[in-house]
Parts: sequence; C-alpha cells; structure tokens
Amino acid sequence: MNCSRIFKLSAVATLVMASYSASANLYNVELVTVPANLALESYGSAIDETGNVAGDTRNGTDGLPFRDEAPFGLDNNFIYQDFDDIESYCYRQLGYNSCENWATREWLGINDAGGLKREREAYYDKNYVANANGFDGTGQRLFETEPSANDAEPYRPGNGTYVVGSNNVIVNKFSVDGEVMGTTSSGYYDFGNYGLAYRERGFVGTTILPPATTFNDVAVSDIVTQMGRTMAFDSFSYEGATYIVGSASVAPFDYGDSDKDYNGRDVGKCFSNGQSIADPAAEDYCQNFAFSTKGFVWSSDGTTGVSVAPWSTSDTGATRDQKSYMSSVRGAVVPDSTLIPNEDGSVADPTAYEGKPVLVGYNTLRDDNNLLMQAALFYPNDSLDLTQDDQWTFKFISRAIVEDDGDYIYANTRATDINNNLMVIGESKRSGFYPENGAAANRIFVADASEETPSATYLSETGESIFFTGSGGEAKAVNNYNEIVGIIDAETAREYNGKQRRHRGFIDPYDFDVGTHDTRRALFQNRAWWLDDLTNDDDASGNNNQFRIIAASDINDKGEIAATALYCAGGYDNTGHNAYCGGGTGTEAVVAVKLVPTVDLNASDATATITPRSVEQQAVERQGGSMAPWMLGLLGLIGLRRRLNK
Repeated sequence: MNCSRIFKLSAVATLVMASYSASANLYNVELVTVPANLALESYGSAIDETGNVAGDTRNGTDGLPFRDEAPFGLDNNFIYQDFDDIESYCYRQLGYNSCENWATREWLGINDAGGLKREREAYYDKNYVANANGFDGTGQRLFETEPSANDAEPYRPGNGTYVVGSNNVIVNKFSVDGEVMGTTSSGYYDFGNYGLAYRERGFVGTTILPPATTFNDVAVSDIVTQMGRTMAFDSFSYEGATYIVGSASVAPFDYGDSDKDYNGRDVGKCFSNGQSIADPAAEDYCQNFAFSTKGFVWSSDGTTGVSVAPWSTSDTGATRDQKSYMSSVRGAVVPDSTLIPNEDGSVADPTAYEGKPVLVGYNTLRDDNNLLMQAALFYPNDSLDLTQDDQWTFKFISRAIVEDDGDYIYANTRATDINNNLMVIGESKRSGFYPENGAAANRIFVADASEETPSATYLSETGESIFFTGSGGEAKAVNNYNEIVGIIDAETAREYNGKQRRHRGFIDPYDFDVGTHDTRRALFQNRAWWLDDLTNDDDASGNNNQFRIIAASDINDKGEIAATALYCAGGYDNTGHNAYCGGGTGTEAVVAVKLVPTVDLNASDATATITPRSVEQQAVERQGGSMAPWMLGLLGLIGLRRRLNK
C-alpha cells in the first residue's frame, strides 16, 4: 500500500520550542533486533534493568485491542460484534469526521492482515494468520509453537490439529525475574472448521496463566476453565517467591443477551440446562464467548492463583443488566525504602506498606444498573495470605472517578503503573458526550498511593506545555526516579468533528514528593519533553536523524526506554520534527527501538544540553508503503484508548 498522508505539527509544537546555543542530545537511538520477516511493523514494549528490550509486531489493525479485558476498555456488555458496532463506537465516542474509514480499517484490517472480521469469520474461512507476534530480549519469537501445549491439561477444540502461526502474541513487561510477560491467544485448531479455545491468556516465560477455578467458593463452569481469558501485566517478589498480576475470568458473561450474538450465532447455545456444553470452542456460536474478570495474582509457575479484591457491590453474581463486572491489576510494587536512596545518600522513611505488595489497576463501581470501570488502588491486608482470595482492600482514586455531579464525565479510568515511592500513574478517558477542547481524550494523571484519600493530578494541570488542555495520551510506565513515559498528542487540531491527532513519545521527570533527585531532574531542565527533542544531535547525517519517536512504552532506573519510532533509512532530509524522508517519496518503517542516555543520569558531574528540533509550519506530504498501518491506525495498534458506553 502506497498512501499519501499529511503530517502537520501544529500550535503545540511552537509552545515547546526554545532557543539554546549548544548542540547535544540526551538520548541515542538503537534499533532493536526483531525476528526476520516476522511482520510489517515492530513495537518496543518492555525493557529490563539490564537494557534488554522485548516487544511485538503487527501486520494490520487489532480490530479489538488485545490489552483490554472489555473491548476498547469500555464494552462490558460485549456487544461490539461487527462493522456497524465499531462505526457506532467511533461516531459516539471518538467523534472523528472520518469514522467510516476508521471503522473500515478496524473491521477489514490493512494489507490483507488484521481486523476484526478475520477473527469473526475464521471458523468458516479456515485461513486465519496471526496479526500480532511477540519477541523477547534476544530477538527470538515467542510461542512459535502451540501455546496450549504448555497447559497441564490442554483443551483442543474438536480434538483438532493446531494451526501453526495462528496465535496472536503481545508483550507487556519483564517480570522481576527477567522473564517476558504478556498475552497470547490459543491459536486456532482445525477440525474441519477453525476453533479458538481462548482469545487471551497471560503468560510469563513459557508458563500460561489459567483462569479462576472457583468463584464465590464454588467451582466455576467448565467453559471458564476451557475458554476463560487471562492477562499478565506486572510482577512482584514477596517472602522469597515471585508472583504475577493481571486479570482472570471468573464467570461467564450474560449469554442470554441476543445483542452478544454475531451474525445470528446464539451464544446461549453454549449452555444447556445451566451447564456449559462439552466442547464449546468447537461450535461457531461460542467463538466470541466472554467473561467477567477479577484482578488476579498467580504464583510464577501458574499452579495457584487468587482474586485480589471484591467488586464494589453487594451483588453476588457476576453480571447485572446484561453487563459484566470487571477488574484488573496493571501494576505492582513492594515498597523498599532502601532501594533508591535520597540524593544525599539518606534513606526515605518507610511507608505503612513497607515490604508488602501494593497493586493498581481498576475495579467496578455499581451505579444503579450501570457498572463503571474506574481507577483503583489495592492495599494489602495486615494478615496477607496469598493462598486465599480477596486479600487486598481497594480504594478508588478521587478525581479519577467516572461520574461527576450526576454526569458521566469519563467513560472509564484506570491506573497503569506504580513505583517504589508509591507514585501512581494512569488515564481517564473523557466521555464522548463531554469532550474537552475538541477531543474526547485520555487524560494522564498522577496520584500518591500513600495518601489517606489518593487524588488524581492531571498532567494538563501542571503547566507543562506538552500537556495542553484537552491533550490525550497514554501513561505507560514510571521508574523509581519518578520519570514517566508514554504517548501524548503532538498537535492541538480538533478531533471531535475533525481528524485524529498525531502523537509522539514523551518523558516527564515528575517532581513527586518522594524519590525525585534534583540533579537528575535538572538534566531534563526540570520539565517534560517529546523524546524527539532529546534525541536531536543536530546532525542530519547522524544515526539519530533516522528516527522519530512515536511512542514510549517502558523505562528502567538507568533511564533506558523501550520505544517505537518511524524509521527513514539513511536519515530524514533535516533534523526538524516534520522533515521529509527522501523528499517526501522515501519509505518510512515503524520499528522497535531502545533509547540510551548519553550520560550517566545519576553522576553528580553529568551535564547535557537539549536542542529542540525545529518546526516548519507548512504541511508536509509523506509517502511510503511500509508506514501505512501506522499512519492509518495508531490508536488501534498500540492501545490508545478512546471509549464510552455504546
């Protein structure tokens, strides 16, 4: 596909420009090794403390994001089934003036790959090929063979034959033991038709993490153990053992709701007399079966797992008014006051949770018949017992709740990471019915988990110019020096009744009450940056000028960053933000990269001079076949959430 696209960095670029006399850069860019010929695009997703980068690849759009328990982080009805549903979501919750095109890409995919339709029709088309593939820190492909073969008792639909290369794999993080964590599908099994056992199962290393075996002290339905979904997002060490956190299916969704049927395939047939049928994944009507989830903690070998906390409700069931209760853990930390000494060498005062795991993510708040998914912190009970369910008590984060004075200002909110200082980061998706400054965007926030009533401070309220009012992004990770990385809007163009904004990777050395080192923060001139500005060495023929950083996903304590970049082999025509690649006719690729500081960020004598890239105000015509999925589908490919109730 050879597509022409207009790329224009607008008023926000001018806001962040400044004049500096010297030329230098704070980060160098390194290409990450990816298995040859694996996919069209690669993404840097995770980095460990030694600098290894792991990630995943795409050939087309996701259709439904692989990192969301509920489709688009919002559809706990599980009724987004076809093109019309996706288009309706776009019109109501994104507001673009080109929703037909957006929905077409998410439904049909790009370059004959990806898209939701291929999943929905795989049962009869029998030709499904994975869209997403994962790779580890050595550049080796993950789960190249049958994932379910790692299960104690593999469930194979129809006793079919595994279809090699049909399982989607994405990477989320490295565990505290240095193993890659993420999510894989079961892949398809050929028994005359194609059956999918599960769309997502979390993994650590080669271990597949199973769903719950009990719910409310009663054994779960067979369909939960056979087709139930799990996700793995983070890990922690506690009393000499390693644990993995994420989410796990605990009960079926409301399968009596006909809105959940795809193309007339009645999901209610998956149950007979209140019991799941013997081989559900071998039937067309069970291919899209879904579940209620709880935040979950597993032993690192996957043999045991417990739910983290109850949902915020007195209901004893897992559904209400055709909606499912949902919960997830996205980040974990065991505070250690000696881990990162203060800048003067002293040790921080221990928190009340010293040595015990504090978790973050989201939980469900019942509001009459509405089930609202919103950011939550999970605090360990005094008598923490990791062999028992519900050993954490949760709190919702003030100012990051969905409802405000009777109005659903946000579609959903969630915390995404936490560091050793109990600094929490997260996102609040602005409701499509209450856009702000022309966009129904994800507002990035920071909160303090040590407070009695944790409250969200939005980065757009800090005065940092790259976080303008109404700016949207994704809070991906924070290290123990309070340095946040993620994705942020790089233009102020109106999205609602307008076009989708462009984005850039960013870093914010946040001035938190605990753990901030002034000397290290001063290297960043005490402010947030687009990472493109920190990689500018003002040398058009240099290595760094081959890259423009479009997303940052993870950061370690050395300041090394796992990121994703546009790549113009040989270099862009100049070092400006919106420079041509080969005069506008060159080919740009989307590649996984590692950003490496050019100085020791903790050295007392370290110095750096930042030279922001120049910005030309005219529109720039870009062309290049290999960049088409990126330019057409960033939000679907790397998980920027744009949600609200359908």
